Amino acid sequence: MDFSTFDELPDYMSEETLKKYFNQVIHYYDRTESVNKIDFSEGLYHLSERQWHTYKALDEEIKQKVDRIMIEVLDPFSYELMDHVTSIIAYLGLTESFQALKEIDQTNLSVDVRELIEETINELDGNIHHPYSGIE
Repeated sequence: MDFSTFDELPDYMSEETLKKYFNQVIHYYDRTESVNKIDFSEGLYHLSERQWHTYKALDEEIKQKVDRIMIEVLDPFSYELMDHVTSIIAYLGLTESFQALKEIDQTNLSVDVRELIEETINELDGNIHHPYSGIE
């Protein structure tokens, strides 16, 4: 699957179209033995950003699947991956992934990743269930 094409999608898309894309990405992840986490997370980042622009919560079943996947791909030793994952968590309000993020041992992490995690936690703590809380 070529995730780079997701960057070319329109900024605003229908919920139904986004639902199809999310299901395709989830299906790909679940059926593929070795997924490039950076490319995958970048594609999911672009979909999540477009979902956020609908100003509506993602379908709960899809949200739970994405939440599970984000926990599986978390790698605090990759700034690029963590940048995508923290944004996806924020855009979609992924509670389980947010909890996993909070539980990461930050002892041996780079300063950049530590700051990214801390900023995300500070921004979302208490508001993770409502991704639009900052714009109201």
